[in-house]
Amino acid sequence: MMRLSMRRWCVWLAALVLGLPLAGCGYNAHHQKQLARDEMSQGDYVAARNRLIEVTQQARSDWEGHYYLGLCHLELNEPVQAQTQLGQALAVQDRNPEWTPKILDAMARSLFDQDRPDELYAFLRAQIDRYGTWQDYARQARFLAKAGDVDGAALAYRKAAYFSKNRDENIYLEIADFYESIGDQGRAAQSLRWAYWINPNHLQIPDRMRRLGIVPGPTQREQPPTPAFPGDRLFDVPLPGDTQP
Repeated sequence: MMRLSMRRWCVWLAALVLGLPLAGCGYNAHHQKQLARDEMSQGDYVAARNRLIEVTQQARSDWEGHYYLGLCHLELNEPVQAQTQLGQALAVQDRNPEWTPKILDAMARSLFDQDRPDELYAFLRAQIDRYGTWQDYARQARFLAKAGDVDGAALAYRKAAYFSKNRDENIYLEIADFYESIGDQGRAAQSLRWAYWINPNHLQIPDRMRRLGIVPGPTQREQPPTPAFPGDRLFDVPLPGDTQP
């Protein structure tokens, strides 16, 4: 009995030793993606791209690998390849509250970088029709602004604010960015006051207010308006594109 037990133990030990190299040879996609993200954070997009190409070849359904590979292609001025990778990521993650907006943002950029405005605007409109969130209207506004359509961007931002239902300060921070970019400090300041009302603990808002000459404090918090429908004004003075009565 002792000899039989010893023989079984030796067989088990041999199998364990022989199996260790095989276990070490398994492809660890999670680790490779982490290495790629580190390379991206260091600005080495070529190395990250090459690593992620291998990741997506090893695991073709790895949507996260496709997403980060798409971002690398964008940074390397390869928007066509980016669109392909992002499309594969979106096919898997089209209803994820955290990741879907990020993928859609990158997809819109890939179309913008290809200088395909008709397809870009159709894409932006399709996402609004499909999801209808404030992020979708903000994305439309962002790319309208990039294209130089200030009036269209202002209107899209109004709709984004409406659909946010005053629950997210980020839309008003983005609107403040927009108005600062076109030199309208007054509307930028007003947007920051609304963002401050939604989240008085936001770490960046006080510094941004000071930059515009505003001393942060309770008196600078203003409740955002609640328009009856998206076309109502969100400002006391007409926005670009508004018609005077």
